[in-house]
Amino acid sequence: MKRILILPSALAFFALTAGAVQAAPVKINFWEQSPPDTGAEIDKWITVFQKSNPNIQVVRQHYENEELRTKFLRSSVTGDGADIVSGPNDVAGVFATAGVIQPVDGMIKADRFTPKSLDMARINGKVWGVPLNEGNHLLLYYNKDLVKNPPANTKDLIAQAKAFTNEKQNKYGLAFFQSEPFWFVSFLHGFGGSALQVNGKDVKVTIDTPEMQKALQFLVDLKDKEKILPKECNVDCAKSMFLSGNALFHISGDWELVTYAEKLGDKLGIAPLPVISETGKPMAPMLGGLFLYVNAGTKDKELEATRKFLQFLTSKQVQLRVATKLNKIPVTLEARADAAVKKNAILNASVNAAAIAHPMPPQVEMRAAWDGMRIMVQRALSGKESVAQAVKTGQKAADEALKGIQQKPVNETEASADARAG
Repeated sequence: MKRILILPSALAFFALTAGAVQAAPVKINFWEQSPPDTGAEIDKWITVFQKSNPNIQVVRQHYENEELRTKFLRSSVTGDGADIVSGPNDVAGVFATAGVIQPVDGMIKADRFTPKSLDMARINGKVWGVPLNEGNHLLLYYNKDLVKNPPANTKDLIAQAKAFTNEKQNKYGLAFFQSEPFWFVSFLHGFGGSALQVNGKDVKVTIDTPEMQKALQFLVDLKDKEKILPKECNVDCAKSMFLSGNALFHISGDWELVTYAEKLGDKLGIAPLPVISETGKPMAPMLGGLFLYVNAGTKDKELEATRKFLQFLTSKQVQLRVATKLNKIPVTLEARADAAVKKNAILNASVNAAAIAHPMPPQVEMRAAWDGMRIMVQRALSGKESVAQAVKTGQKAADEALKGIQQKPVNETEASADARAG
């Protein structure tokens, strides 16, 4: 038998090259659309993850909302898209319909999450996005110097608001983005209505309904009959009126929590939206959140690395950072039960307000519903149409929008609810 002599230098070479092969990282491309402070926090998470997983490289890239959506949809053709893309729950229907994402049921343990968080990305029995946080819901804000007890129902709300309102001084009892349907649906839910009926794969946009008409009439009456709303007010107007003390109550989203807490301090009051006195049902806002979607083309070692990263992002460690550093509601039950979350007064107020919220429908048909309700609300508030006629106009507009969505390739559709902040 011949002996093969291997020199020490050769052994060292083989050791180095073997190590290089083993250490070759698996690259995960992660696209997000978050604000700069959230992006900076995500970078910290990535650093911690990579220290524990040195063979996985996570590359984060930021895009603005519409740019990210469009680029990711187009990448299904070019094949150069992200392995993970973040976004609100209501893009799940767009991405799933386009076939650019894959279900995540097998990547997560469902019993770790709140049922609402999973329902927000569930379509036809499958979960299409991993929830990272809950939020983007509306709350009732008030100044504790002006309000001793927040209203539990709309009868009380109107009474307190009317006592405060002085049109000559430009003071009004209530201020919010009146013409945006994201605010209006809270009234709709309070009257027992819904803009979308989902029965398996059968999805219908329902605007011309008695519940819709009652909710719209209630909104119009707040402005024209009770006169507790300014004649016109968008999101910036309402915010300015509240911070200046010219609005007693203010309806806006959880995205304002940090700003309002900084400006008002201990004076800031936060409450769930009140119950509609006529029906006994709460004004229930929509509940959304940030979700993580997995590219349909991600497979093999990249998919396994993606799965590990998703599990890390939903770990208790990161979920507590979501709560304490980003002031967002965590989605796992263990994080919700942690003392760090329970002792956060502002976050708990947001959690209580979210408890009555309805999960935002992820179906693509909801985009048509937003379009129809926007036209309906604007025409009724402006007096261009009666309430009875406005709901019919809204239904017609939604039906037309729905035809466009069904006929267009999904990657050419545009978001219709971009007025939502956060």
